[in-house]
This record gives sequence, structure tokens and C-alpha cells, in this order.
Amino acid sequence: MSPDCVPVDSNLPTPNFTFNPDAPGACIAGVRPYRIGSYRLEAEQESGKFIVHNYGHGGAGITLSWGCANRVKEIVQSHIGASHGAEVAVLGAGVMGLTAATLLLDLGLRVKIYSDRAVKETTSYKAGGQWAVSVVAFAGKENELKDILKNSYRTFTSEIGMGFGVVERPNYTSSLSENLEAVMTLVPNLLPDRVRLCRLPFEGHTQPGYLYQTLLVEPPAFLSKLEKDLNNRGVTVTHREFTSSSQILTTLTQKIIINCTGFGSRKLWNDAKLVPIKGQLAMLPPQPQLKYLYGQNGYMFPRSDHVVIGGTFESCVNNETPDKAKVKSLVTHIASLFGHAPLRPKPDFHIHHPGNMPMVDPEISSNT
Repeated sequence: MSPDCVPVDSNLPTPNFTFNPDAPGACIAGVRPYRIGSYRLEAEQESGKFIVHNYGHGGAGITLSWGCANRVKEIVQSHIGASHGAEVAVLGAGVMGLTAATLLLDLGLRVKIYSDRAVKETTSYKAGGQWAVSVVAFAGKENELKDILKNSYRTFTSEIGMGFGVVERPNYTSSLSENLEAVMTLVPNLLPDRVRLCRLPFEGHTQPGYLYQTLLVEPPAFLSKLEKDLNNRGVTVTHREFTSSSQILTTLTQKIIINCTGFGSRKLWNDAKLVPIKGQLAMLPPQPQLKYLYGQNGYMFPRSDHVVIGGTFESCVNNETPDKAKVKSLVTHIASLFGHAPLRPKPDFHIHHPGNMPMVDPEISSNT
């Protein structure tokens, strides 16, 4: 036993891995809006409009949402000065659009949200929900990201027990978590220190691992609460499909536009740096006895609505059709680590960081 690890004497509850990929809603897929180089959070003026771009956050949209929304608020406030009552159009009903709209209301602005999707149809709604810097590039924006992370984390922690679907959870990993290590490097002391364990506290586990403390944000609960609160303040989502930025600029009457269209910005704003990264999830029935997150070449996030198993990264694939065979292999993989399925090689579609994938001038595929 290594002297630099904490002994573990008992096991936490083992999940029930029974899974039927043919059951309604058991397999889902979404497309992360990964942007080469870094996310886009900046303002520009065009055709008499003040446009704030807020997109390209990859798989960290929920994690960064409140911090990015606060930055959007600051940019707009600097632009309008003391003016109140101005009209603002927010494009997109995912987490970036809803949080930005929420904070812009605090400036006394009149906000209208336009989206080609209902809230429940967005990629944000399909996310896993761990609070961590996942699948997002931030080269050259480290200082900005520090402030975003601090603001976002503190806002989420203030929402615990307030109906936003936010809870504190331990996350057990077999190796250092790249996503959580990034947070701890950028903002030391924001999260509790990790603990090295002599073994992970689960059935079938004998190797050392790590214990992190972070947040679990349940996207269905979080986005539903945001939408409900906006509705109560007189803001609803208007269904509108745009085909180009010129159409947006000529048809919308609002002088301030907040672009939170995610991967849609590749087409609307001709942003070739945006790359779709398809992710697929298995949605198992809820298991209230599971109060932890788990990661080892994939992840398992027990939520109140489902036990979510995921971890696929399919670069340059732009469709949201789940592949039942791949989704089932996710469950089999995690189950094998608990001794509930035969051990087999890691599936080749588990690629855990964009740096491992070809990203230069990608050919975007609509096939799985």
C-alpha cells in the first residue's frame, strides 16, 4: 500500500446496469459546439447593430454559463451606459441564451429570445451535468476564464437547494481528471483539494484512484427553472429560424443582439473554427442510492431523473441520431469495471480531449 494514499475499507453502492437501448429515451445524442483556439465572447458592430457573441464552449456550456452571462451583461452595460428600457434580442434557447437573458433583465432591458428549438430540444438540455472545464479551448483567455469560473461556481453554489438541480457530489476517477485539474490550475482553492485513494471504493476495483469534490448540475432541472423564471418575468422563447447573419440583422428590430447559437454560428456567422463533437448518452432509470460521480474512460453521473453514462467524443460528426450499439457499449464498459460485464478493450470512440483529434479545416460529416 502506498503511503501517499488514503486507505479505503468499504465500498459505495454498486449501480444496477440493466439497460435496454430500445426503450424510449434510453439513448440520446447531442453535438457540442467546440471552437478551435477558444470560445468566442466578444462584441462587434455591424449594420447599426451591437452584437455580442457568446458561443463555442464545447462541453463546458453549463459549467461556464453564469460566468459568461455575467460577462455579456458587463459588455452590454458598458455599451448602453445608464440607458434602460432598450430592447435586446437573444438568439438561442440553450443554457447560454437563457442565462444571458436572465442577467440582462437585471439591467432593466426588454429581452426577447429567438430560437429554432424549444428549450427541451437544445444540446444543453442533453448534457451530463458535471461542473468542470470539459471539451473547451481557452488559449490566450486564461485570465478571463478565471473570472468566468469563479463567478459561475459561486452562482451555482448559491443555487443549491433552490430548485435549480444543483448538488454537491464527490467524483471518483481512476486517473487525474483533466477537466477538474484545469479548474484547479486556473483557480486554485476554488474546489476542495483532490485526495489520492489507495483504491476506488467500489466493487471490482483494486487500483488507486482519486477523489474530487465538485457540483452536479442536472440540465433538465436547471434549464426548466431558468425558463420558468424567465416566463414569470415576461420573457418567452419565440420560434424563429434564421439562415444567415444578414437575415438576422435586417429582420430583427432590436439594436442589441446576443448571439448564443452554439454550433449554429458556423453557418449563421460563417465561423469555420466551429467543429461539431458528437456525444452520446445512455439514460438508465434513476437510482437514488447512488450519491457519487464516476469516471474511467467514460463517465457515470447518477442524477435524480436518470443514471447517465457517457463519454463519447466523435469529432466532426454533426448529427443527433444515437447509435444504439455505441450507447450500449458505454454501459457495458462501465459495468465491466464493476465486475458486472466481461472486460474488453476501450471502445475506439472514447477520445477524451480535442487535442487528440484532427481539427484543422475539418470535413463535417452528417453520418454517425
